[in-house]
Amino acid sequence: MTHWKKLTNPTYLGSYAFQPGEEKALTIASVGQEMVTNPAEPDKKENCIVAHFQQPEKPLILNKTNCKTIEKLTGTPDIEQWPGAGIILCVQRVNAFGELVEAVRIRPVKPYICSDCGGIITGYKDRSHAEIREHTRKEYGRQLCAVCATKAAEARRRNEPAEAQSEPAEMRPHRRRRTAAAEA
Repeated sequence: MTHWKKLTNPTYLGSYAFQPGEEKALTIASVGQEMVTNPAEPDKKENCIVAHFQQPEKPLILNKTNCKTIEKLTGTPDIEQWPGAGIILCVQRVNAFGELVEAVRIRPVKPYICSDCGGIITGYKDRSHAEIREHTRKEYGRQLCAVCATKAAEARRRNEPAEAQSEPAEMRPHRRRRTAAAEA
């Protein structure tokens, strides 16, 4: 589904940028004040606190609720200390100006960290960060980001016999179990 606001290409991240139930795990690159213009009222400008991210995502205007959540996650109210912090964005329905509206909120939990590189596990292609974490924990015995999971898969392929590499991926775990049982 395409939200109409996606077609107007607003400068800042909003609830329109999320699919139902989607969460975005991001790393803060910088936080500061910026003069923000409302596209509906181009003459009206407002000084806002804005977070930019290390990932290719639009910046987010931070309201007091989201600032307080980042403060709790980082343990400091100093915005200069927030870069490098991992956050998870989601959409919640909130009361605002007498209406129930969708708003971007920061979940009050820290995101998953890759066991190999120490980076934040983010969504990749059609998988959420939680799905990647669960998949890599089952597949490799540790939680990995997409980059480290790719490296682990390549390393695993290099260690397998040549005939196993030509097998369909779904058959490899079954062959490995038979081989391990035969060796025992």
